[in-house]
Amino acid sequence: MKKITTMIHSRLAKLVTIAAALAAFTGATHAQEALKIALVDIEKVRASYWKTQMSLQQVAERRADFKKAEQGLIEDLNQIAADFRRLYESARDPANSQSKRESDAQKAGEQETKHRQAKVRHAEYVQSAERTMREMGARLNRARVDEIKEVVAAKSKAAGYDIVINSSENVLIVVYSAGKNDLTNEIITELNKDAPEEYKPRKPASAEGTTTPPAPAPAPAEK
Repeated sequence: MKKITTMIHSRLAKLVTIAAALAAFTGATHAQEALKIALVDIEKVRASYWKTQMSLQQVAERRADFKKAEQGLIEDLNQIAADFRRLYESARDPANSQSKRESDAQKAGEQETKHRQAKVRHAEYVQSAERTMREMGARLNRARVDEIKEVVAAKSKAAGYDIVINSSENVLIVVYSAGKNDLTNEIITELNKDAPEEYKPRKPASAEGTTTPPAPAPAPAEK
């Protein structure tokens, strides 16, 4: 509860700061001309942007590669554990000769050491893979947001807007909007105008209630 309260206070403080800045800016420009403000739902744009879907696909494919490699490490662990159990049981089997029991006991100890080392390698691999996935996701997300900002800036300058506010629900910057000067759909259209066929929004169902699925295509290279 304390953490939630702190987050709310932080967001409210941010809202107050932005409101104060807008008020000051409005006051400074009021004598000259009316301030033109537009809204953009960045989260909606990001979710609707075809390159966001491409990025998610790339992340999923990379994670699948990591899981496949990890499965190999797990199989090695299981094999070492099975070898250890076999040697351990053989070393305790009175039906075996003394020399064989001693030899298998030594080999069982070696397998036990190998198993500990393999567990460490597996843990380190999982940590490294998760770190790589986080960094990849963050890098791709930054790239998409930067691309969105470029289009927002170009559209806003062309339309003569002085300020563009993010109206995403989870940002808590816009408390109320009449819906005017919302550039969200315009930005989405601009970003998706050159989308490859496999990333375009699905067409609505035909009169017969059927849709034609898009043809599969190879995954684009990571950008």
